[in-house]
Amino acid sequence: MMLMGVLVLSACNSSQQVNMAQAIQQPILIEKSDLEPLKSFAAQWESSQPKVEQLLKLENKLTQLATNLKQLNDSDVLNTRVNDVVNNQSILKTDSALFALQIAAFKNKDALKKKLSEFQEKTPQNIILSTEINVETVSVNNTTFYRLKLGAYRNSADAKNDCLALIKQQVACFVSSYVQQPYRSTI
Repeated sequence: MMLMGVLVLSACNSSQQVNMAQAIQQPILIEKSDLEPLKSFAAQWESSQPKVEQLLKLENKLTQLATNLKQLNDSDVLNTRVNDVVNNQSILKTDSALFALQIAAFKNKDALKKKLSEFQEKTPQNIILSTEINVETVSVNNTTFYRLKLGAYRNSADAKNDCLALIKQQVACFVSSYVQQPYRSTI
């Protein structure tokens, strides 16, 4: 009798194990016609996944850049410097200049003239009249470049502040070394 009870219990226990195994591994049946599109979608995802990840990283960087630009735009120091530049208190000639603002570099003179013309149209006239304009000619890997530079500064802090003011006016620039090579329209 005891043997019979053990056999019954064993049978119940093994049927529970079978039911659990069936519950865990229940196959899903799909038609072959449905399987092919799923395989195609999986292959497309695998091939595009690195690109999607790259786009997400780029989106993150652009968001950070937009935040930084907004902070720059909202800064009181920048707004103060813009007013100084518009009031003709900045970008002046100095006797011992070390720095200038480079706003462009070109391989041909016509492009330089066009950029300078655009700059002059975009910038208030009182800044243009008081700004020293130089063109540095350099050779890099046997290619001649013409660097359009503005201003003459004794210290980099003033140059940086004026560069921020120009950026506020949508003129791209960066602080560079000063060269005394005045711009002539006949370049």
